[in-house]
Amino acid sequence: MTDKLAGKDDSQRLLGYVESVAKESRKALTLEFNEKHKGIPFNTTGKILRDSLVAWFSRRDKNLKISPETVNSAKLGEVRAVFGGETKNVRFKIRADATFSVAGGSADSPSYLKELNVSIDRHS
Repeated sequence: MTDKLAGKDDSQRLLGYVESVAKESRKALTLEFNEKHKGIPFNTTGKILRDSLVAWFSRRDKNLKISPETVNSAKLGEVRAVFGGETKNVRFKIRADATFSVAGGSADSPSYLKELNVSIDRHS
């Protein structure tokens, strides 16, 4: 019984850590987009967001393994990405929701990041 509780406490501690890293990633990726990806065509934002998030997490903590699952932009100006993650046998999902200002009405119009939210789903 004690081992199960200790394992659960450890899982909660790890998920709390992952949540703090996710908040940190939001700030870092917002800065990166504002410096390196201003005015990129909107139809490239999903791939860049996906690649940037995976690269950032691998630089930040090599023990946090994340892999992209889905990226979609069903609505012009919005990108949603879901990643599967794992650390020390604790699994979780990372959801990244980005809103862009699009200077034009088409998918290849220049876009600018307005808001980025990165959250952890503890129930994966």
